[in-house]
Amino acid sequence: MEEKNIKENMSPVYHVNSDVHVDKAITYMLSKETGAILINNEQGEYEGIFTKADLIKLLEKELDPSTITISSVMSSPIRCLDQTESHDQAKKKMLENNIRHYAVSDGNKIIGLISNNDLDF
Repeated sequence: MEEKNIKENMSPVYHVNSDVHVDKAITYMLSKETGAILINNEQGEYEGIFTKADLIKLLEKELDPSTITISSVMSSPIRCLDQTESHDQAKKKMLENNIRHYAVSDGNKIIGLISNNDLDF
């Protein structure tokens, strides 16, 4: 039996602009029921990722999400996996790098997001 590749289980890309405050980004994430969003720069290019783990780090520092822009707390650079990678390959990279969310790429274009939840960790 042929193993599925990650493209079959990836989530859509949701994104916000880099000048959005964290509280607005969190509201957007909740409305989309997603644990990660990508961050666009002024040119419309993806420059970072914001996840629930980044939110926890922000709250641990007792910073006010309504006063902090998403670009100041996002993770960068964005880590990508190719759409043709298998579930096992993706799981291995997530464990090795202690990363729960990766962008999924087709060449140089990001086409989705994949998380450990999508891969049945």
